Amino acid sequence: MILENNIRKPLWHRRLRHFWLNIHLTIALVVGFLFVILGITGSFNIFYFELEELSLPKVHISANAQMVKLDDIVQTLKSNYPQKTDKWMLLLPSDGSDYIWAEYSKPPETADELYAPFYAIFQPYTGEIVDEHYWGKTLWTLVYEVHATLLMGKVGAEIGKLFNNIICFSGLFLFISTLTGLYLWWPHWAKIKQALTIKRRASVERLYFDLHKTVGFYSSLVLLILAFTGFSFNYADYLKPVIRCFSSIKADHLKDPDVKSVITENAQPISVSAALNIADTVFPDATLRGFVTPDGKEGVYAIHKMQAGEANHRWARSKVWIDQYSGKVLAIQDPKQFTAGETLLNILWPLHNGEAFGFVGRLLWCVTGLAPLVLYVTGIMRWLQKRRVKKHLALGSITLITK
Repeated sequence: MILENNIRKPLWHRRLRHFWLNIHLTIALVVGFLFVILGITGSFNIFYFELEELSLPKVHISANAQMVKLDDIVQTLKSNYPQKTDKWMLLLPSDGSDYIWAEYSKPPETADELYAPFYAIFQPYTGEIVDEHYWGKTLWTLVYEVHATLLMGKVGAEIGKLFNNIICFSGLFLFISTLTGLYLWWPHWAKIKQALTIKRRASVERLYFDLHKTVGFYSSLVLLILAFTGFSFNYADYLKPVIRCFSSIKADHLKDPDVKSVITENAQPISVSAALNIADTVFPDATLRGFVTPDGKEGVYAIHKMQAGEANHRWARSKVWIDQYSGKVLAIQDPKQFTAGETLLNILWPLHNGEAFGFVGRLLWCVTGLAPLVLYVTGIMRWLQKRRVKKHLALGSITLITK
């Protein structure tokens, strides 16, 4: 994002510009290709559920169709997968997803991998299992795994964590690269139109230059958001002291509370529908998004609901934890009661995938994911052009000296 300027600048300004140009170039040469990979895979990940469901039968909804009872879904899971006795996480249809997704987080078959849950996908009106697979066994889960760990999560948990940390940390370099690009692009007001457009019928060299500066500028805001949120996923503890300067944050913010069901003699678990009814008394006007079944005899129901205005749509953060035997409400999480700092941490994920801005936001984020590819290619071509010019000038000077 470099705008050529023939106006003579002070020496300090030229040195400062040269310094930031070198920073911008070094980041591009060292980790620019990583940004390309993360951008392309991230674009696909935004529509992960829709892409995964493309190969599934289309869901036909009749006029009087009613979703199958969720108790029946849970019973099917218990019957079909009796060896999977820990908790199941069920996600209901929403935002382009037509099926009920049931996730078993830690199957023993993939215990050595960083993240490889088992999925059973249900037709929501018949209760039929239309697909089942482990994470990493489908095209789009592999694409997601590339984005998260460069496939190193499939090699092992520890190396997967290391690469996930590296990828999150690269968000800091993307943030610096975007800011330095904006600084280098920033034009004199008299040339603002030229800086925001691509010159028509220009040379190939000029086209590379114009594409770099315009794509860089128009994608910069989203790239800054992606960089900041991506970094924060694994390094939020470094941000919290800064956030606490203007807002309080509870130490256990967004963590599941340490609650357990009380086992009594002859106690029988309540049904899923009973637990959902209890959650409705806490958030009566919220939409059910999903729930988690009890993890063992002391486990609890965790009900996820979405209140109006929530940024998190799929796994909404209005949550209720319920004793699986007595039905007692053990804990509540209400995003509307969050402080400003807690709200910022709460919306990091929907900001990262564009979900906070609805379908239009997701689409814009998807398109912006291609920007690093354009910037990388045009930036490298521009750099090579300058190297050739410098080489020719140097050779010309040598020729004149030797004559």
